[in-house]
Amino acid sequence: MKIFYASVALCVSLICTSLQAAIYPPLLEAPALAEAISARPQLQIIDIRAPEDYAKGHIAHAVSAPYGQWRGPANNPGQLENDAYFQQLVRKLGLTQEQPIVVYSSGVDETDFGAAARVYWTLKYLGFSDLSILNGGLQQWEQPTTTQVSTVQSSQVSVQGNPKLVIFKDELLDKITQHDTRYQLLDARPPIFYQGQVKAPTASTSGTIATAQSLPFGQWFNNNDTRIRPVAQIKRLVQEQELDQAQETVSFCNTGHWAATNWFVLSELAELKDVRLYPASLAEWTQEKSSLPMDNTPSRLEQIKSKFSQLVNK
Repeated sequence: MKIFYASVALCVSLICTSLQAAIYPPLLEAPALAEAISARPQLQIIDIRAPEDYAKGHIAHAVSAPYGQWRGPANNPGQLENDAYFQQLVRKLGLTQEQPIVVYSSGVDETDFGAAARVYWTLKYLGFSDLSILNGGLQQWEQPTTTQVSTVQSSQVSVQGNPKLVIFKDELLDKITQHDTRYQLLDARPPIFYQGQVKAPTASTSGTIATAQSLPFGQWFNNNDTRIRPVAQIKRLVQEQELDQAQETVSFCNTGHWAATNWFVLSELAELKDVRLYPASLAEWTQEKSSLPMDNTPSRLEQIKSKFSQLVNK
């Protein structure tokens, strides 16, 4: 009987360990990060700014992992690299599952947050679970920085992409053509992109993916700085816009950058279930040889006028 109870206790212990919550919340304010560093010297901190910015000064013990390393080719920056590539990258950075990971960028503007959110999403997609972002980036950091380069020992961590966090072109196309009403498709770009008034250089045409709703990423930030709003305000905005009604949510933009902010806010802060990112977004969708369904595309005459205007203004 004692052996039985001991076995039960062990099983319960293992279950509790596997379900243990992350040590820190997904969004960390600068003072909270300073306390976390004091409490856990082995905290894994990733600086995703450009190497020259890292060299000028960074948070102590942070390793340099420029944002470009997490992105795809120039013509399709949002394209997701394969697991083997990312496994080599995270091992080189010395990342493990044993200690929390904090990602930070510059915090220079709201768009910059998308870089940290995209890296956070990538790490979660790869199987890391104890993740945080420094709210407002290094701009909010009031503690001393260092120019000493952090050296880390390579890890042997293994990664595997989680299909529940990502959606690719073919599956999204199926949802649209099958008139799936169980999910919401959210365009994170500013309204002028959604409405087809302007387009990104990586997109072959303006407009938005068919059936998409506009959900500009900029609404999630404070009015007076580049930090994400308090979680209570985020949840209120989500409820007011009835974003919590769909069974599944898909976030996209031009290259999966602004969309990562929407994904982070809806999944990690508002705690909606089944939020997925379309990483390659409109860069891939509009570059496809066979025309994929779009809304808000300009007429042929409007396209000619736009091209003529661009030529005249060169």
